[in-house]
Amino acid sequence: MRAPAPAPSSAFSPVPVNDKHALLCSAGVGLFFGLMFAVRSGYSYGATLLLVMALWCVFAPSCRSYRRAAALSADDRAVMGALLAYFLVALAATAWLANDFEDLDQPLRAALTVPVVWMLLRIPYDLRWLWGGVVVGVTLSVGVAWWQLHVLGFDRAEGYLNIIHFGNIALVFGAFCAAGLQWASAALRGRGCALWQALFLMGMASSAYSVIASGSRGSWVALPVLVLLYAVAFINRRNAVWAGGGVLVILVAAGVMFSTPDSKLRERYEAAITDIQLYKQGEADTSLGARFVMWEGALRNIPERLWQGWNHDAYDARIEERVASGELDAVALKFTDNLHNSYLQALAFQGVAGLLALLAVYLVPLYGFCRRLRHSDITVRTLAYCGAAVCASYVFFSLTQVILRRNNGIMFYVIALAILWGGMRLREMAARRSA
Repeated sequence: MRAPAPAPSSAFSPVPVNDKHALLCSAGVGLFFGLMFAVRSGYSYGATLLLVMALWCVFAPSCRSYRRAAALSADDRAVMGALLAYFLVALAATAWLANDFEDLDQPLRAALTVPVVWMLLRIPYDLRWLWGGVVVGVTLSVGVAWWQLHVLGFDRAEGYLNIIHFGNIALVFGAFCAAGLQWASAALRGRGCALWQALFLMGMASSAYSVIASGSRGSWVALPVLVLLYAVAFINRRNAVWAGGGVLVILVAAGVMFSTPDSKLRERYEAAITDIQLYKQGEADTSLGARFVMWEGALRNIPERLWQGWNHDAYDARIEERVASGELDAVALKFTDNLHNSYLQALAFQGVAGLLALLAVYLVPLYGFCRRLRHSDITVRTLAYCGAAVCASYVFFSLTQVILRRNNGIMFYVIALAILWGGMRLREMAARRSA
């Protein structure tokens, strides 16, 4: 394949983006984020395009030049290895324990992301598709949430994901938009800067609406770490006063929303307090109470088969024995296959190896992103923050749910990880060459 003529570098594309492969990659990125909330299985369209493109680049003769690109760095290999190990450990545990092979559907998606990461380390995408997809996606989430709440009469918005994932992923989109504000201010310098800033502000407001509409309390747990990462990446002596003012505005807005009549924030907070009080009184059949019982059952069962993990049927039988003996509340019988905690789930059904594989798929890329949070290039730094936001959020989301066990949960994680890692690394290499 004849190498394309270099295109001028720009804020949107420090790496030349001017061939059909790059255009298709950009379209896949935009579709992935843009359709996340508003279309059933919306995450699948962009992800499928990226996977097909990746497989094409691996085997097609016309893509030989991409296969001759620079060797992968140690960080690149570590991220790809963590994704592959997550699947291989699940496969080995499932075979060893004679569990249902249908449970490999989600871990397989992590393995299939490896060629996507490989491709995005070679083929650049235009940042306009990333930022545009994020803003469009989270703005459309408002329309879906409003329709479900005010027309269909839902108590909580769930979109086409589910209630918890709708709010959690909307929060991450809001973090992307907050990072985009910093990027636009530093990178555009008057070339459409005001328009992009307005779009990012709209995206942040849309994120806040959808998080509140979903009533997902798991989102609240991740918010402090997102703020901390944001401070590390973007706050300095020149903008500290403005940043403090922004935090104050957010706190005041949250206080106002909490104190308004029919506040969904206060409603969810009070529901949590009620659940805890009922649990202390012996009533465990509530949202939080059931989780406490599930976790207690897991903590009792795990030590018996710590290293190898449990067969699902054997685990169910052991929980039934504990309920019959009075060790556990009967509500434990409702949720033996989903412990609502990713770490306990991995340890219970895949043993120590499963827990280590889960930690690796979160912490290996998180470390790689965090290493670049203070990079001199604003695009690298912004993409590093967005990637760190995804990884860190999932670390906390996983405390109260098994988020990688649902298609939308794992697809958002692994494809967003691939997009942000590939984009960040290409721009990092371009910045190094131009230094």
